[in-house]
Amino acid sequence: MSPYDPEKRLWLVDETGHIIYVFSNDGTQLLMTLGEKNVAAKYENHFNQPQDVAFLPDGKFLIADGLGGNNRIIVRNADGSYRSEFGETGEGPGQFASVHALAMGPEGNLYALDRDLLRIQNFKQTATPGSSDYPRYEHIATWPDLGMPLDILVGEDSAWVTDLNPPKIVQFNLDGTRRYTWNLPVEGPHRWIEMHSLSVDSDGNLYGTDNQAGRPQKLTPRFDADPELILDRPYVPR
Repeated sequence: MSPYDPEKRLWLVDETGHIIYVFSNDGTQLLMTLGEKNVAAKYENHFNQPQDVAFLPDGKFLIADGLGGNNRIIVRNADGSYRSEFGETGEGPGQFASVHALAMGPEGNLYALDRDLLRIQNFKQTATPGSSDYPRYEHIATWPDLGMPLDILVGEDSAWVTDLNPPKIVQFNLDGTRRYTWNLPVEGPHRWIEMHSLSVDSDGNLYGTDNQAGRPQKLTPRFDADPELILDRPYVPR
């Protein structure tokens, strides 16, 4: 759901169907379809296992495309029409082996998670909002050496990454330095096989989905927790 959308439309990414649906908030109306059902390709209007969507204040959005070898980030206009793309297969700056998750941060920076290369890439916004070439991104940093990252949430001054081997959440400062690692329990009724995606509500509660256990879990901050280490809400410009 875009934080800038007053209608709070729902975006559903169907990885294996190679398609993205946009529904009304109550789910009764299908408002937009991106891609072609069960057709994997690398064209302007096709995807190969898309993974995530990130939103810009002016209505444009970015698509992580994805796990099927396309290894690109697609920029689309608010009406869904194709605008541009960047990224290619490889291990260098601006290259990917997968694009598994996207997050927007302060100053318009984009954070792209590569599940297969076990890293995060940070891209700087180099175009002025409203200009004909907006958005345009330039690689500025890579955060390497993760176990198997799956999702990323970026707040005002930190980024949190769900990681595996073992299951954990890793907190980064936005300069890429590691600040804190929280290992998730792997035994008992509240164990994790993986935290595949995460989100935080306005009260600081953490919601994580376990793709392997087939369930979500809700976690509340401990009363004695350091506020600097509690996950923040996703960044939205004020």
